[in-house]
Amino acid sequence: MAGSLVHWLVALLPVLAILCLFVWLDAFKLMRVREILVLLGLGAITAALSYPVAGRLIDALPLGFSFYSRFIAPFIEEAIKGAAMVLLFRVNRIGFKLDAVISGFAVGAGFSVIENMLYLLRFPELAVGVWLVRGLGTAVMHGTTLAVFAAIAHELAEQETRGNADDFDFRFWWFLPGYLAAVALHLLFNQLPDRPLLAMIGALAVAPLVVMGILRFGTEEAEEWLVAERTAHAEALAILDAGGFPQDLRGQRLAALCQRSGPGPAERIREYAQAQLALIVLAEETLATQATSADMVRGDGEAAFRRVEEAKRALGPTLLAAVEPLLPLSRNDQWEIRELRERLTGR
Repeated sequence: MAGSLVHWLVALLPVLAILCLFVWLDAFKLMRVREILVLLGLGAITAALSYPVAGRLIDALPLGFSFYSRFIAPFIEEAIKGAAMVLLFRVNRIGFKLDAVISGFAVGAGFSVIENMLYLLRFPELAVGVWLVRGLGTAVMHGTTLAVFAAIAHELAEQETRGNADDFDFRFWWFLPGYLAAVALHLLFNQLPDRPLLAMIGALAVAPLVVMGILRFGTEEAEEWLVAERTAHAEALAILDAGGFPQDLRGQRLAALCQRSGPGPAERIREYAQAQLALIVLAEETLATQATSADMVRGDGEAAFRRVEEAKRALGPTLLAAVEPLLPLSRNDQWEIRELRERLTGR
């Protein structure tokens, strides 16, 4: 019984411990426990989906298990895991490269936990060394390949996600280079079936350094981007507060809309634009100061959200539809506002 417990611990805990380390290293504290659990669950679903696919392919094709695991499994498993990351990008749950990498590793960790559980149940007689290799090698590899996938996809998607939200165009080709990189890493790991300790040592030596390197780069990138975005939004807000309009194309179109709409509607349009910009500036300041406690942002945050909702109701649906495309808000700004709301509610 004790031996069986050790098997489960060494097969399942290492990758979760490494995930906790990466979450701890996140300078912006983007990931909450609930989010990590959801991502692990998403990874578990991908593992559950890949298991019957592997069985059908092995049964239907003249492939041995060794050939399948070395040359076919990386393509199948990375595609299924990658689909989970595509979904997260599509629904705008990814903002910085930091949370892209941690989300990718978490989904991969969830995949590996379920995969190892299935093997533990199927082959309980295997020695502890096997589970050590799977826990410290295979599981870490699954997390790392998807973290690399997510980081590359984020890099390619940045131009769209930082552009105006109304012009956003989701493109699947963003994910192809990351998928190929993930498959290449997975293929490399799987080429050592007769030297599993070497594969494990390689994964432990390389994977954490790769992920931590991307995390460091992502932190510096996010800090620079936050400063630039907060400055631009604060300047636009100051111009609106002073009674003017930003000099860019959208600002001039907003001014023209106010002029056409008359004094009353123009005042409501300006109030809504000011409320939205004030909210996004607060969200960026919250991220920049790494305010993780709801108490640190609750007063200003709740007031900012109420102001936006009141301004939105005052505009009405017709004017709202005309104004929103003219505001300088990107998909990343929308993600930041969601982050602020979640910090307020503790969700």
